[in-house]
Amino acid sequence: MLYLITHAHTQQKKETDATRWGLSDGGQAQVAVLARLPFWGEVDRIVLSSEPKTRLTVAPVLAGTKIPVTVDPRFDELRRGREWVGDYGTRVARVFANPGQSIGGWEAAGKAAARFLEGIHRLVLAYPQETLALVGHGLTFSLFRAHLLRQEQVSFTDWQRLSFCALAQVDWPGLTLVEDFLPVPGAPITNRGD
Repeated sequence: MLYLITHAHTQQKKETDATRWGLSDGGQAQVAVLARLPFWGEVDRIVLSSEPKTRLTVAPVLAGTKIPVTVDPRFDELRRGREWVGDYGTRVARVFANPGQSIGGWEAAGKAAARFLEGIHRLVLAYPQETLALVGHGLTFSLFRAHLLRQEQVSFTDWQRLSFCALAQVDWPGLTLVEDFLPVPGAPITNRGD
């Protein structure tokens, strides 16, 4: 099984690069609930993007277990640069609608999807018999979900509904979506559309 976990809610700071944001108080509450879920007993390996918020999302799990960790920048968020974007949702919608183009200096969605899928392929080759938990990001997980569902492009509405600290299950290594993203039960729900 492959568990996909969106990182917990972040504390947005205009003056700080989004790749360096920490968790908000709500994110900390989500992390505490996530760490108590029973599926961690099945997990053989945790895979993180290189962005600190993914490690922060599983920090209590890592503190309480000896599950091996793999960090892979192929699972980083769609690269957006350091510039603060006021109307973030509009930019995201344009990026999803034009997957072959860089919009406003952002990495093209098609390029980010290819990078992410290369990372998945490498995990399949390296750990075909292990149960993995991959902690990642809303945009790239939305691209991967669309790939799994054989959708031409990402639904902007689906991305908006994707909660921080949400959990999905993918058959491994068959790569079929078993259970779509749902907020971690009992954790505060924070959607990207909020």
